[in-house]
Amino acid sequence: MIRLDNVSFDYVTFEKNPGLIGSVHDFFKRKNQKKRAIDTLNLNISDGELIGLIGPNGAGKTTFAKLLTGIIEPTEGDIRVDNMNPALHRRSFYQNIGVMFGQKTQLSWNLPPIDTFNMLSAIYQLNDEDYKKRLNYLIKVLNLKDIIKIPVRKLSLGQRVKCELLCTLIHSPKYLFLDEPTLGLDIGTQKNIYDFLLEENRVNQTTIIFTSHNLRDIEAISKRLLILAQGHIVFDGSLNSLPVDINDHQKFKVKFLDPNNNMVAKEKVLSISELQNEIDSVGEKNIISINRQGMTIEDLVLSIYKEWDKANEKN
Repeated sequence: MIRLDNVSFDYVTFEKNPGLIGSVHDFFKRKNQKKRAIDTLNLNISDGELIGLIGPNGAGKTTFAKLLTGIIEPTEGDIRVDNMNPALHRRSFYQNIGVMFGQKTQLSWNLPPIDTFNMLSAIYQLNDEDYKKRLNYLIKVLNLKDIIKIPVRKLSLGQRVKCELLCTLIHSPKYLFLDEPTLGLDIGTQKNIYDFLLEENRVNQTTIIFTSHNLRDIEAISKRLLILAQGHIVFDGSLNSLPVDINDHQKFKVKFLDPNNNMVAKEKVLSISELQNEIDSVGEKNIISINRQGMTIEDLVLSIYKEWDKANEKN
């Protein structure tokens, strides 16, 4: 179980004075500035949960993940993962977590993935029999059999991401932290990743916490959604309980023939409430195509943050 009690974190920076004299002054006396990245978080995450974490850039998502994995310590408050302080019990704690941070790779560019897998087995001091059994299972479910002996530089992005996932899960961690796991992947590969993570959670009860800017990720994987804005959790619940209906924010790109000149094609981006009126106006026979454009993470967070801010002003 993961528990956060009144957790805050401040980044400390300093204000640099201009010019040579300013640099000399800074050498002897710096003017520090504090910026609060995480503000008084209280949170409980049960074993086996699937958590989606979203928020705009600068919301504190990466800081939140670093706190939970023990990379940094909170300025205030207490964090416990299985009753351990992640920052103080790193050696034993790291045996129970898998971390995949964005562009940070565990793979060696010029070596085949199997070399990295074997190295990680030694680092985690895995039993040889258990390692081979786990490795063969992950290779099978991730469909990596034909590529594990090919140098990483020759693999596609999707293949590299799957290999990174294998690295992250080779030691059967209890907790899995993923940062943008499907970034840049095609829809087919994204679905493969979704299916794999859901199966890992179902079979091993792995607690999975992931960040994403892709609403498709959130809808496909998470059972519980956390929305972080300006260091605060402004929403904690299921997608169905969102105070904002995502469908209300859908946009539709409509391509149609001009009723007055059917040699001219036009396009409009419309809300769902405007769509039917436009179809009635131009005539159904003149509609060439209608494509739905999903609500962005930024739209969703901004809308919910405004609701949260209003509620806090009243209190």
